Amino acid sequence: MATTRLEFSTEITDEMLSEAAALEGQEIRVEPWNNEATLDTIRHYAWGLGDHNPLYHDEQYAAASPHGGVIAPPTFLYSSYDGAVGLGFPGVQPIYAGTEWVFHETIHRGDRILPKARLGKVTVHSGRHADRFAIQRVHTEYRRESDGVLLAEALASTFRVPRAAASGGLSYKARDRHVYRDEELEEIRRWATTEARRGTDPRDPAEVQVGDVVPEVVKGPIDQITMTAYYAGCIGSPGYKAGEISWLYRTWAVEEPERLPNNYDPTYFSERVLPSLGHQDPEVAKEIGMPGAYNNGPQKCGWMAHPVLNWMGDAGSLREFSVRLRRPDIFGDTVWCGGKVTEVRDNAEVLIALSARNQLGEQTAEGSALVRLS
Repeated sequence: MATTRLEFSTEITDEMLSEAAALEGQEIRVEPWNNEATLDTIRHYAWGLGDHNPLYHDEQYAAASPHGGVIAPPTFLYSSYDGAVGLGFPGVQPIYAGTEWVFHETIHRGDRILPKARLGKVTVHSGRHADRFAIQRVHTEYRRESDGVLLAEALASTFRVPRAAASGGLSYKARDRHVYRDEELEEIRRWATTEARRGTDPRDPAEVQVGDVVPEVVKGPIDQITMTAYYAGCIGSPGYKAGEISWLYRTWAVEEPERLPNNYDPTYFSERVLPSLGHQDPEVAKEIGMPGAYNNGPQKCGWMAHPVLNWMGDAGSLREFSVRLRRPDIFGDTVWCGGKVTEVRDNAEVLIALSARNQLGEQTAEGSALVRLS
């Protein structure tokens, strides 16, 4: 019988840390998933998040908006390049940790996007679920191809954590899939189908007060269809390849790593079972040290932006956005994402504190958003 066991379970050594630190500033070869913001790539990404905002798919509605046509949600840029990094630390699991975004321009239908990324600092940490792990950072600029205008900048962070089989490796306690009562599912259904969206009614900055609630959106219960729908719009990992292409990547990783269209560590692709399968397969997830098959980090960040985009309305713009992922959400979990206004500025800018919670009442992520309302 075939096994799903991962082949590399390595501890982080001082030599690895020194080698990774020496890579700071190195440019990363990026393999975009979406090169262009088309009607379909925008829709597939937004719907993969569960976001049905007509600005992202309804041509007639969008034409009458302040944007004059279909636009992409700001986090669509994850589908070009998500900032996740697996460079260095061979055999050590990459897990997305969060992103700090600055958005300069709206992404319009037809924009071709050019991401350019370079490695940032590496820091070493210890925690409750792993004795020793590192955080790698990546700086990415996203430019519009036609005129070189800077669309956004991102500082992404990736945990590099030894897997469960390594000494001091990742060790979340396995958790059974949550079983919902009928009334719980009915509450989730009502929440999802009555989601508040500001839409065409501009929000007046003068009426916004500190303490105002940004209504939560609900995501879940998470299952394999949820993950598949997201990957239709945002691939989630350079390791997601099908059929002959997956064999080609494995072969290159062993024989000609310089031919890989990105500079992830070749051991990532040469593993018989790719670590990213933990987002789909509970056995792989447990080999990593996760409590079960778990959601994708940039996916969770996109979920966190959703309530902000609903709240600010069609005329608003998201200027800054930051998410820190605290714990994984596993299949069967339901996640509520929302926020609260913490500051209102004279220039029509509003600062929002964000939080995500699961059905157990645990906080699974936190962040902030800076919105301009006019």
